[in-house]
Amino acid sequence: MRRILIAAAIALSACGGSHKGDSDATAPPLLIDGRGTTMPLEQVVTHIGFRPYVPAQAIAFAVLPPLGDLDTNEHRGLGVEYQAGRNAMLLSEWPKQGYSIAFGRTGILSECRVVHYSTTSVAWTTPGNLVMTLQPDGPVNASEVDREAQRLIRAGACRR
Repeated sequence: MRRILIAAAIALSACGGSHKGDSDATAPPLLIDGRGTTMPLEQVVTHIGFRPYVPAQAIAFAVLPPLGDLDTNEHRGLGVEYQAGRNAMLLSEWPKQGYSIAFGRTGILSECRVVHYSTTSVAWTTPGNLVMTLQPDGPVNASEVDREAQRLIRAGACRR
C-alpha cells in the first residue's frame, strides 16, 4: 500500500511540475494596492465610521486615507476592487465631511448623479453624505464605466 501512495505522490508532483510556469506567474498588482492599506473586509469596517456599499464579486478591500481633515475612523474611506463582467473596477467611498466637491466648471457632485473627473473615472455623492468614485483597473471604454456606475446606483450604492 505504501508503494502505491508513494507512486501516486510522484505521479501527482510530476503532473504539477509540468505547469510550473502557470503556478509561478505573478498576477499584476491591483489598482487598490496603491490606494490604501489592504486587509479583509472584517478588519476594514473597524477602521471606518460609515456603513459601506459592497458590490458583488469583491476581489480586495482597503482602508483609504481621508479626503481631508484628520486621519481618523470618521474620515477614512473604503476601497473595494471587484470584478464587473470582463473588467476589474475600483469603487472608493468616503464621508463627505461637508466639502463641496467640483471637477472643472461643470462637474459639481450632487446626489446620485454621475460626473466624470477623468476620461474613464466617475464620481457621485449619496444622500447619506458619502462621496463615491469608480475607476477601471485597466483599459476600458468610458461608456462601460458609465454603465457600471449606473448599475451600482440602481443596485443600492446611492442608498448610503
